[in-house]
Amino acid sequence: MAFAPVSPLTIDGLNKFLSIGYHQFINWAIYTFAELGIADRLIHATPDHGLTIEEIMGDDRQQWNSQLLYRVLRTCVCGGIVELINDDKHFILTQSGSMMTSDHPSHVRDYILFSLGSVLYGASQQLPNIVRGEGTGTGVARISGGYDLYMLLSQPDQKELLSIFSGTMTTWSMQCGTKLVAGVDFDRFKTMVDLGGNRGTFLAQILEHYPTIQHGIVFDLPQVIDQVNNGEEFKLREIHKDRWTFVSGDMYNPSTIPPADAYLLKAILHNYNDNKCLEILSSIRQANENKKSSPTTIFIVEHVILPDGALSNWQSYGVDIGMAAVFDNARERTEDEYKELLQKSGFEFKKLYPIQAPESIIEAVFIQ
Repeated sequence: MAFAPVSPLTIDGLNKFLSIGYHQFINWAIYTFAELGIADRLIHATPDHGLTIEEIMGDDRQQWNSQLLYRVLRTCVCGGIVELINDDKHFILTQSGSMMTSDHPSHVRDYILFSLGSVLYGASQQLPNIVRGEGTGTGVARISGGYDLYMLLSQPDQKELLSIFSGTMTTWSMQCGTKLVAGVDFDRFKTMVDLGGNRGTFLAQILEHYPTIQHGIVFDLPQVIDQVNNGEEFKLREIHKDRWTFVSGDMYNPSTIPPADAYLLKAILHNYNDNKCLEILSSIRQANENKKSSPTTIFIVEHVILPDGALSNWQSYGVDIGMAAVFDNARERTEDEYKELLQKSGFEFKKLYPIQAPESIIEAVFIQ
């Protein structure tokens, strides 16, 4: 009996488990496609002719395994990354596949390399041991000689991994940014800080949509800012250079956090246990204690676990498992759990925006 090309999430019985395995193998092919940079080679193919394996390999044909590369691309056809044109020898990129070039603004190639790469895969294999209480440290620390993810990214020999991680964060923001930006009235504010904002993709989307916001600041660790402060995301959207700045610091040190009307915490708090979250929220509050203007507002942008079987919960549950494997007691949270964190750190919960993009937004304020 032929198997329909469907997700294991939508079928039951033995086919569900076989489908999990088949999808895994296809993921291997897509990861190889990304790692080899095949999209950068195929982007030059003419739509009516394509490129053969020999033409794709070019100067690397003496070293590469042409038969295996053909099998990888043939499998990527099933994944919708490439398609055959005219015969079974000429390949072209699909619309999705063209997003995997190294210079595509979505940074999809970085996302594939990080999500399917050795760091996350190795961490995932430690999850059973973490559940059983065997050993110590995060999943990443257990495979990297004791480094947690951010420590690993800060190492001098991990600049490529840091670049891939930064691109991955951009992909997350590109996926849901439009819905999130339009889902909240951000033009109430004059100044805004994207805390742990990396390349500043989400902030750039907001500044583009709300020209009344006078200035936005991307705040992140020094090693991150040093790598991403060229303002790629802002220049891409033609946002004037006077409206954005990159500032380095430590979100646990309130003296390094710039005061502002509003703060974005996108995919930040889910990386940490409750105590660390309270420290971060308290740092924001302390950084603004002497501010005499309007109340400080924060926007928590996360995969909030919503009640009543919300459509986005399957994604929230999935990311929750990723957090558990990669970080120390990190997780996705419910609205009530966020309310408790906010209350303990001196913030007043204002509103939940159940946007399900798949992230949703929680708004809270600190009133002096």
